[in-house]
Amino acid sequence: MAKDYKYSPKPKDKPARKSEGFPGWGWFVFGIVVAVVVIKGAPEVWIKVERRINPAATERAKTSTQAASKAPVASSAPAAPHFDFYKLLPSFQVVIPSQDKEIRSGDVPGPVSQPGTYILQVGSFQSYAEADKLKANLALMGVESSIQQVKVNNGSTWNRVRIGPIQSLSQLNALRAKLAHNHIEPLVIKTN
Repeated sequence: MAKDYKYSPKPKDKPARKSEGFPGWGWFVFGIVVAVVVIKGAPEVWIKVERRINPAATERAKTSTQAASKAPVASSAPAAPHFDFYKLLPSFQVVIPSQDKEIRSGDVPGPVSQPGTYILQVGSFQSYAEADKLKANLALMGVESSIQQVKVNNGSTWNRVRIGPIQSLSQLNALRAKLAHNHIEPLVIKTN
């Protein structure tokens, strides 16, 4: 026979469920507070760490800030911008030797129609390793090239990657088309 549970003692009521730990929104607010404290306090901590690591630099910084604070304030208008690139750019110019003045730009890769002997300059690098890398890439395409070292007027050495001499116009134009297909645009130099 089945047992009748109607008159059996009832289990004690369980207390209401307590939250297990900190609520999610509490962690979110806590994270924002920690982020603000870190952002506001990080520069001060960094200065203290820097003072411990290099006390001489902090003394120089103190004297420079003291001198700046003693200087009279001219006006609250922003200072005019100061550009140094007019002085810096002339030192970055690359001088092209006189022998290269007859180089024709390969801007328009149209076919060459004048007969003669040509050399294709594929690249020019200060680093020999970069020139050798380009020479190896050309060899993988089936193109034979050479590296020529040249000193320019300012004393620096450049490594030119060159193909040729080529006397056949059809071979020259086919080679230029092959290089253009591989996104390489050489300079065409007529030697005679």
